[in-house]
Amino acid sequence: MPSDSRHDVLGVRVDDMTLSAVRERLRAWLSSDAFHAVFTPNPEIVLRARRDAAFRRALNGADLLVPDGVGLAYGVAALTGGRLAHRHAGVDVLEEIAALCAREGKRLMLFGGLPGSAAAAAVALRGRYPALDVAAREAGPVVATADVVATAPGDVDAIRAQAPAALAVALGAGKQERFIEQARASLPSVRAAIGVGGALEMLAGRLPRAPRGMRRLGLEWAWRLALEPGRARRILRAVVVFPAAVIWATLKRHRFLRACVDVSRVLFRV
Repeated sequence: MPSDSRHDVLGVRVDDMTLSAVRERLRAWLSSDAFHAVFTPNPEIVLRARRDAAFRRALNGADLLVPDGVGLAYGVAALTGGRLAHRHAGVDVLEEIAALCAREGKRLMLFGGLPGSAAAAAVALRGRYPALDVAAREAGPVVATADVVATAPGDVDAIRAQAPAALAVALGAGKQERFIEQARASLPSVRAAIGVGGALEMLAGRLPRAPRGMRRLGLEWAWRLALEPGRARRILRAVVVFPAAVIWATLKRHRFLRACVDVSRVLFRV
């Protein structure tokens, strides 16, 4: 499979790229004169987009959609017969952005996360990349309606005042993507903005990542469930509702049996 291709999963585009290709694209964007949005769809986000047309348009309008979650690999196989060769967690993409900013002399800003996480993540990133210019700001109360995602008054002004070239937003799936789309016109310095979910907690050491072996097997969801039982409902959507939606789509497309074969090939790496 080419190192740069695209797939469609229940109406959401995903960009199938090696991490080095993602890195090169981000490097070019940081030196450009335009705003670029990077989102990391996973099964939960795809389900949300499936029932929310405005959110789906926002996702598909992003400059880069990096697939995150093994469920998308099975979804691509079932729905298209293709192979999703590459998937990357949001925290890994954020690490790439931090390394690039340190190398290129660009400012990175971390916005959102649980109280204290942005500041702690900034400290951790400075430890890994001593040349990194990184700022952090907690988000005020976030109110999301069908039309707008509102944070505390002054949040956007504070980000603009820092003039970051890269912005990582951690407001939760659905909110962070819409915030980025809403705020882009108000952030003239930003060249790459990414929605990062729980990445700030991971970088801060407050949410340990799944062991590498579990990540390789696509069992991050089990690890997250063990650490955060309160996420059971969200995880259930990813590991039960999403597969059910994919199965229903294959039935409607009259390719259920073919999908079983294609998914088994991915599962057993045939």
